[in-house]
Amino acid sequence: MRRSFLLLLLCLTHPVLAADWTLEQLMSGFAAQSTSEKRFVEKKTMSVLREPLQLSGTLSYAAPSHLEKRILIPSEERYVVDGNTLLVENKSRNLSRSFSLQSYPAIWAFVESFRATLAGDAATLRRFYALQLSGDKLKWELALTPQQADMARMVSAIHIKGHANQITQIAIDETSGDRSVMTIEDR
Repeated sequence: MRRSFLLLLLCLTHPVLAADWTLEQLMSGFAAQSTSEKRFVEKKTMSVLREPLQLSGTLSYAAPSHLEKRILIPSEERYVVDGNTLLVENKSRNLSRSFSLQSYPAIWAFVESFRATLAGDAATLRRFYALQLSGDKLKWELALTPQQADMARMVSAIHIKGHANQITQIAIDETSGDRSVMTIEDR
């Protein structure tokens, strides 16, 4: 009885917990942010490696369509998406390549999983994925299941976790069994 009363009291004093958490609420929280800079650590588990590969660096976003992933460890590499263009740079290998995302539908879909979430753009997410939101404002998970054949051949699901309008983790499950988990935190 006392536990039920405490739960009711918690719901009444925290309206976010009392109401259903919707995709529209999540997306409007992201849409309200124009920039974001975070640190990340990414662990990639691949069947061809004995141990997971660990990468770390920074992520930055500027609305509506600029996204940059800068890998600092184990070696410097940079991926910049601006509008429809992806730039890949690796100075140690003397590589700098730019191409149109629309020329590579699977890469485009992958980019939009993160960029459209940060932009609060549910329509773009739905263009590429079936969406399933669970949890509440304090701890949510958005599951993305690829709808396009090119992407579905490579990725079985993407799970984005967070709280309020902050992403804290992105996990990518590949159809090969390989997996990548990126943990994201404030700089």
